[in-house]
Amino acid sequence: MIVDLVRHADTGRRGHMDGRSDPPLVAGATDAPCRRHAGIAWMRIVSSPLRRAHDTARALAAPLGLLVQTDPQWTEFDFGDWDGMRGDALAAGTLAAFHGDPRRNPPPNGEAWDAFGQRIAGALQALLADVGGDEAPVLVVSHGGALRMALAQACGLPLSALWALRIDYGTRLRLRVEAGGDGRLWGELLELAQP
Repeated sequence: MIVDLVRHADTGRRGHMDGRSDPPLVAGATDAPCRRHAGIAWMRIVSSPLRRAHDTARALAAPLGLLVQTDPQWTEFDFGDWDGMRGDALAAGTLAAFHGDPRRNPPPNGEAWDAFGQRIAGALQALLADVGGDEAPVLVVSHGGALRMALAQACGLPLSALWALRIDYGTRLRLRVEAGGDGRLWGELLELAQP
């Protein structure tokens, strides 16, 4: 399966840990991703139910006449007590400790890192079961954390590598994802399109 993972358009909240909180897109935010990704013939469009992702997905779907399917598995990581905060508002070293080892340094009352990984792996496996080996790309519009986790789950990237990849608003990752002989996901990054 070929899957394009697109991070939602700009909310004007760079540096904030917006997980379950759902700020709206800034006016005109979908214009640039629609121009950048015009001409891609997606066969299906799936979105996180959060409006910043869903509104981006609807804008990308409109020229193709496709409906957007929502899947809560593609919702952003739940930052718990940190949700909506700026990263630089946390105590010194707290965010670096989370990035260094999110299993041992999770946000208070947030989602367990392994549960997040299982959720995203499940979302990829569900797409793969629905689409199979069809080479027409599927579009998933989601969030920075979910895109990073999809790379980890499909391509086996280690935790330390997840934060080294810049995934700005409107970034598109194209992956080839297959089920390995043991039923586990196997994937490769085919393309990275930055804004």
